[in-house]
Amino acid sequence: MVESTTTVRHGVTVDFGSIELTGTLVHDNENRLLELEIDKGPAEPISISLQGYGLTPEPGNVFIKDWSEHCGLTARLAKTGLVTHVRTLTIGPFLTTAYEVQVSL
Repeated sequence: MVESTTTVRHGVTVDFGSIELTGTLVHDNENRLLELEIDKGPAEPISISLQGYGLTPEPGNVFIKDWSEHCGLTARLAKTGLVTHVRTLTIGPFLTTAYEVQVSL
């Protein structure tokens, strides 16, 4: 029997700062993905890949950017207990911030 690497939590409201969306929060640990599936429209990605910088989050963790529409998102998710901050990263030519977080679903 193969154990699933995907966990879900239904009825989650995520505050993106300028908009709140409610749906099912899905964490795919194998692929280090976290997204919010909503009834209408495509899933809203929460995590990002930093493989282009040679970075991979630890098992159970994902990376979340702290710029553009995700500015402050990590802090809001941590406040609700959905993630726990692990480390802060400075990446790219503009020295932007991303966070590695442990997902708690």
